[in-house]
Amino acid sequence: MSVEQELAAIVKSVVVPVSPDRAFEAFTVEMGQWWPLVTHSVGEEKATDVRLEGAVGGRIVEYDADGPIGYWGTVSDWDPPKSVSFTWHPGTDPKQAGHVTVRFTEVADGTEVELTHTGWERRPDGAQVRRGYLVGWPYVLDFYRNHTR
Repeated sequence: MSVEQELAAIVKSVVVPVSPDRAFEAFTVEMGQWWPLVTHSVGEEKATDVRLEGAVGGRIVEYDADGPIGYWGTVSDWDPPKSVSFTWHPGTDPKQAGHVTVRFTEVADGTEVELTHTGWERRPDGAQVRRGYLVGWPYVLDFYRNHTR
């Protein structure tokens, strides 16, 4: 496998049985209600919430009972209910951030939610980290899909 293939974008999608407006709101405003903090958190067992601040320049912040404990990224595009994009660096150097874009498209059964994660080349361990996200994003998106039912 070539380095170019290893560092290709990860694209994952799910269909949720709700309108694009509702799908967008559930993904962004309600992130703390569905994100699996027990397994996907920088604060380990202390994390109690994660919030995506809904505007360009807004942050994605993880909290525990005492307040913020980690910054995961910054919103770079906010176009409800069509898309949201953000840098992505939970627990790592923001200079090595990847980039995530989530698109919401109406389909017959509700809304297709397509997540694209790029920017692996910014990290010295990008290929290794990418392999983890190949299974991590489907795991996380399953929690999101279950939240919208």
